[in-house]
Amino acid sequence: MTKALESHAMCAVCSPAEHNPYSLGVALACDERGQVSGHFTVCSRHQGYRGKLHGGIASSLLDAAMTHCLLYQGIEALTAQLDVRFHRPIVVGELVVISAHCDTVRRGIYLLTAQLHVDGELRVSASGKFLQEKVRTS
Repeated sequence: MTKALESHAMCAVCSPAEHNPYSLGVALACDERGQVSGHFTVCSRHQGYRGKLHGGIASSLLDAAMTHCLLYQGIEALTAQLDVRFHRPIVVGELVVISAHCDTVRRGIYLLTAQLHVDGELRVSASGKFLQEKVRTS
């Protein structure tokens, strides 16, 4: 585990229950191309409107996946901007496939995209801008 991943051990989305019992417990993996993937089954406790995944949880899944693209490279960066588009609702009981990748890096600014699919259909997508925290010396 990288130092960057260790700094994320209490994440509300991806921490295992032994670190954070309130986490969603989503396991995210990174492939050799730097793309992150995972899956999540929507339970009734995750709904906003009756029978539908809460939009804040969908947004959190996307944000966490993009964050992991950077953490797996040893980069600790904070979300500066997150633009989410909801294409179709995700309903309780569905298995959500999460994916993310880094598109561009410029002067410490990382631009990433992520998607949530159900049965191959795009349901929610996002683009994010991440910035490395500046180290304060005083």
